[in-house]
Amino acid sequence: MLRCRIIGALSMVFLLVLPCAACKARKGAPKDTQAEGKATINLKSITGINESQMFEEVRRVSLLPKAVRDQVGGMADSDQPFNKTDFVVDSRLPMRQLIVAGVSKKYCIVSYWQGGRALFVKTSIFELTDGSAKIIWVSSSKAGFNIRELKELVESGRMNNDLRPRGLQPTPPAW
Repeated sequence: MLRCRIIGALSMVFLLVLPCAACKARKGAPKDTQAEGKATINLKSITGINESQMFEEVRRVSLLPKAVRDQVGGMADSDQPFNKTDFVVDSRLPMRQLIVAGVSKKYCIVSYWQGGRALFVKTSIFELTDGSAKIIWVSSSKAGFNIRELKELVESGRMNNDLRPRGLQPTPPAW
């Protein structure tokens, strides 16, 4: 009888301690969020000029430059609900949700989910000048999910520009 109680108690301790130990082992050493949240991105495939900018990762709409926020209108943060389809569940929710953005002194790259007839990803690039934001690139089929993926996407040249060719008046994106 005593043996059963001891085995039962040890089993309970084992069941309570093992998940905590596994959780700590899986997390590993704390990561340097400063280094992970920044990237130097060469914008040659976007601007045609061999220029690199230091971008800082942004995951909150409120941290985007005001001029960009004014242009994108309603957009949910990455952990907030939004209307994913044209079947609007809650009219107070936006139709877009931020995935990740990269902000430099001169540019802002924004990847986000766009709800509507179908849920898809978009990446928009804005040129920032004197407190204003000019949209220079929109890709309706590619997105980055962190700053490193944004860097790879922009530098690879695999991102189509869905704005009209330069010289023609660009059609405003369907925000």
